[in-house]
Amino acid sequence: MSTTNVNSFLFNTIFVPFNFKNHSMKFLPYFAFLLSTLAIAQPNTDVYLLDLERTDSTFTVSNLETISKSDGYDNQPAFLDNDRLLYAGSENGQTEIQLYNISENTLHRVNATTLGGEYSPMPYPNRDKITAVRLDTTGLQRLYAYDYANLGFGDYKMLLSELEIAYYAFYDENTVVASILSGGQLDLVIADIKRDEATLYAENAGRSIHNVPESPMVSYTIVNEEKNHDVYVVDVKKPEETYFVSQLPTGIQDHTWLDANTLLLGSGSKLYTYSLFGPEKWVQVADLSAHNIKDITRIAVSPDGKHLAFAAEPSKPSPGDIVDAHIAPFNEGKLDEFANAFAKDVVVNRFPGNLMYIGRAKLKENYNRFFKNNNSWNVEVRDRIIWNDYVIDEEIAFVNGNQNRQVTIYKTQNERIQSMTFIGNKRAEDPLPAVNALVNAYNNRDIDAFAAVFSEDVQMYEYPNELQLKGKAALYNEVTPLFQNTPNLNYTVTKRMVLGPTVVDEVRFTTNEGQRTIIAIYELRDGKIWEVTFLR
Repeated sequence: MSTTNVNSFLFNTIFVPFNFKNHSMKFLPYFAFLLSTLAIAQPNTDVYLLDLERTDSTFTVSNLETISKSDGYDNQPAFLDNDRLLYAGSENGQTEIQLYNISENTLHRVNATTLGGEYSPMPYPNRDKITAVRLDTTGLQRLYAYDYANLGFGDYKMLLSELEIAYYAFYDENTVVASILSGGQLDLVIADIKRDEATLYAENAGRSIHNVPESPMVSYTIVNEEKNHDVYVVDVKKPEETYFVSQLPTGIQDHTWLDANTLLLGSGSKLYTYSLFGPEKWVQVADLSAHNIKDITRIAVSPDGKHLAFAAEPSKPSPGDIVDAHIAPFNEGKLDEFANAFAKDVVVNRFPGNLMYIGRAKLKENYNRFFKNNNSWNVEVRDRIIWNDYVIDEEIAFVNGNQNRQVTIYKTQNERIQSMTFIGNKRAEDPLPAVNALVNAYNNRDIDAFAAVFSEDVQMYEYPNELQLKGKAALYNEVTPLFQNTPNLNYTVTKRMVLGPTVVDEVRFTTNEGQRTIIAIYELRDGKIWEVTFLR
């Protein structure tokens, strides 16, 4: 078997032929692995679907959604047709064949449950069946065909009795190109289903095997000397010649085809293409990092080229990302997208804890009325403090040309905004002299100067409104031992927001036990601090 550069199709041999003889294998020996490549602990991946539009000069993806509905391993997407997608998905602790209907937005298990797990589902050419690799609890790993006429109860039949197939693609209904387990690596074989035998074709193969659209070719990968994966194509009916296509980027194992001339792969959160008739390099065509995904691996394109599916790991959004998800939709008046950033039971308050309303439905009702009753609106984040799951934004709101400043406290959890608390702007004398005097007195451990900045009826709360201390006498009792016994006491303001009589400080607080960060919200009246609310 010789190798040729497929980019030129000039049959110029650029690789030394593989150093082994092809041979038929009627009964391949069972390869004793402690762990099958399918049984190794699998990552927590999801299957994503998006719309795809392409021209000669553009590549546009849109409407990305997660179609897998379970925790655990959801992977290996393959299109059954233009409207149905197969994948290997977790269900009750096992991996089963899942069938997602795009137009109906429905998901069904194909196979009847067994003690084993099903992987690598594929359409069976010219058969009204689906194929998959099943790994039994006994360690037996074989390729089966499954009936999907009766979803959830599909009967199955073993196709190749001796081959320990891991990954595969059909050349036709009788011929399979497959990577098989072989002594610590994968080897590539061409298998005949009717004869139940296979021919060894290449050693040290990869897992990514695909039909080339509108072509008799099948692509596969070989691990090269640098441990990277090289893509080759072969016409199974003419296996004596195989053609080199491209080396995959370092660390990448998976590829697919957009058309007969264009390869596609995912790396990190980005998509790349490689044109057989363009420059010999991978070109970035899409960045999906805004969708909180990472490590794109297996990838598939629908037969009509209008849908793209891939497996990736969800990237947990930061509290800032969660809050950001509602700002642009608000500014654009996209009510559903805006509301979806909030939890179903979101709590909306006026500071500190005066309830306005509860629930996403009520939030949508209120903002729908706001959008209808106003001509223009926009919110800009001027400054931000992030503390644990809380985001505190200093915002400038423009409504019908009028400008207003506000501070909003967001509590985030489970990738949604759980509560939203508004601090309004009021006319007031400058609150900073009193707060700065507090900081200086604290760092000097001057208890009298410290207490002097507070009103006689001062109250201190744990956010949102849990009373911790009331009155200056209680304040003396609380703070005096701290000042007397903490020689390295320090109070450093790392970020500050000032809104009318309210000061919001992010504070690095040093005691004998070390440093920690807290949020202190001071409210002033008649030049004195009369309420303090802590997030700590």
